[in-house]
Amino acid sequence: MASYTNPVVRGNAPDPSAIRVGDDYYLATSTFGLLPGIVIRHSTDLVNWRIIGHAVTRPAQYRRDGQPGPIVLFAPTLRHHDGRFYLATTNVADRQGNFYVTTEDPAGEWSDAIWIDEADFGFDPSLFRDDDGVWYYTRRTLEFREDGNLGAIVQTTIDIDTGVIGEFQPITADHRGFVTNDIEGPHLYKIDGRYYLSAAEGSSWKGHMQTIGRSDSPWGPFEPAPHNPILSHRDRVAHPIQSLGHAELVDTADGDWWALSLGTRHAGIALHHNLGRETFLTPVRWVDGWPVVGTADGTTGGSELEFDGLTLPAGQGSVDRGSVDQASVGQIADTLWTRGWSTLGVPAAGLDEHAGDARIELPAGARLEGADAGPIGALLLPQTEDRQRFSATVAADSTAVAGVAAFATRGHLYSAVVEQGESGRRIVFSRAVDDLRTETVTPIAPDGDVVLRIDAGESTYSFSAEVDGVTSELGAGSARLLSAETASWFVGVHFALVAIADAAAGAGTGHTDAAAVFLDVIVSDTPGEAPSLHMEF
Repeated sequence: MASYTNPVVRGNAPDPSAIRVGDDYYLATSTFGLLPGIVIRHSTDLVNWRIIGHAVTRPAQYRRDGQPGPIVLFAPTLRHHDGRFYLATTNVADRQGNFYVTTEDPAGEWSDAIWIDEADFGFDPSLFRDDDGVWYYTRRTLEFREDGNLGAIVQTTIDIDTGVIGEFQPITADHRGFVTNDIEGPHLYKIDGRYYLSAAEGSSWKGHMQTIGRSDSPWGPFEPAPHNPILSHRDRVAHPIQSLGHAELVDTADGDWWALSLGTRHAGIALHHNLGRETFLTPVRWVDGWPVVGTADGTTGGSELEFDGLTLPAGQGSVDRGSVDQASVGQIADTLWTRGWSTLGVPAAGLDEHAGDARIELPAGARLEGADAGPIGALLLPQTEDRQRFSATVAADSTAVAGVAAFATRGHLYSAVVEQGESGRRIVFSRAVDDLRTETVTPIAPDGDVVLRIDAGESTYSFSAEVDGVTSELGAGSARLLSAETASWFVGVHFALVAIADAAAGAGTGHTDAAAVFLDVIVSDTPGEAPSLHMEF
């Protein structure tokens, strides 16, 4: 028997889709506007997960014309058959639509996109192969009807080699879900001869939930479970886990069942959360042909931060996080991306993805926010605990404006950058929240390395700098103002390394090749204490 703690993937790991292939488990999660897109993780015990690659890495996979452009990737579905992996998702930017990519090696390159239909007609695409070899394509619709219902789950058959689909049929009644007027993230399963349609309902906030129905046909009608929703914390006010839903059911080789779902962690009874939607693992029992999600003592419908006395796959529940045996997935490349970093859009040209924390050289690149400064490059790493310190040293030989940021969206971020001003070198601490901007300037010595720190807490992000052994406070901002609730977005706070081209020097010249050099990038789980997690690059 074993114990484990939730979430099993911490910090910005939403919309989990999981499969078992033999004794190995693979997990795909959403990435929205970040690249590389759609993180792929591997595990042998459902608890300890390691990034092995990404399914979407180039424009030929997320743009219909194959050219660089906007990207916002919604919930993926990961499936496997006969040695091939299939990953379906949606780029909702510019109504690009629904597509899937394939591979025989989930840690390697995935194919160019096979496009299905446009995002205008729905999103959250899901794939299912029946025993007779027929593939089904299932997704949500989005309607704004006078009766308040937002559309049914619809389904059709699909030629898995070409993406050609048949005629859609609604498989939930009355343009709605089993419990609410809003249903999304559908998955179709066949278990013990019956078809089960499981989906998320109630939006992605605290009313979020998972529901299920069953039928003798993949086309329905689906009988709703008598205990719907099968997973939700909408009625558990002040529980540290909220927003549970968008779940995937997965079995073990021994016949046990589990649910991997998204959820949010809230400090105390705080209404806001800053860590994004994370991946939680919850045991599942089958009673009278229905999945019962919850604790082993009979409590159903919820999850907990800790579970004890459960049997995990392969008996590896005590494996340290990040030390998963990868024999079945080959040698995993050690890159910035497999360590959890990402960028906003295409990475800046010249970025060395194999760089180590001894020296990360970040060229200026894609714009981070709509400021009048030059092009901005950024590397982002998810914040994984409410109380955490992010520290990086800006090297004296940096040729760009360089610094760190607590980044929620382009309109919600706090940053501290080292720049050369008219009166000498200085650190500029900025806060951007919607259309409000503040700026504080701290003069520093004309040369030498600068250590910049972000101390994150439940209520505040505090910034400080160390120059020549002397530490000074730069400023602070409210954690609530970077929260998903305030930013009205689904991606949690990321710590960022930022490089900004010198707008004055590059004006009219096209000169944007300046770069920032960062040393000793460290994350520790408790501000002010010795690092408990050192990003070993």
